[in-house]
Amino acid sequence: MGENKNIGSSDQHRQEQDSDPRIDLAIERTELALERTQLAWVRTLLSMIGGGFVIDRAMEALHKARLESGQAWVNHGHLAGMVITGLGTLLMILVTVSYSFRARSLAQMKGARKSFLAPGFLISVLTILIGIILLYFINMA
Repeated sequence: MGENKNIGSSDQHRQEQDSDPRIDLAIERTELALERTQLAWVRTLLSMIGGGFVIDRAMEALHKARLESGQAWVNHGHLAGMVITGLGTLLMILVTVSYSFRARSLAQMKGARKSFLAPGFLISVLTILIGIILLYFINMA
């Protein structure tokens, strides 16, 4: 009989914790921190993806100018641009997957379902698409 009393008090304690506004606020702060971190990753990796594309185009223009003047080098700018753009896109995919798992975990703590329409997730998917499109254009050159 003593065991049942402990189980009941444990459930009551858990219900008190679930209704504690401090816990809800802590989860909300953690969600906002996760969103800020995700957007920082997007900003960083979008710069990396764009930088790789710019390197590819600039080195291609430099190579063409050197060909015309007869001082051509081996064009490694294409490879460098493709590697940097591809790496940025791959990292963006990994960061987005990590973000979605963590956001889902936090949503479960709140007892809610995490929507895939969250701004951080949508911007991440858009960044991945931009990376894929730029990789396509680099390979077409």
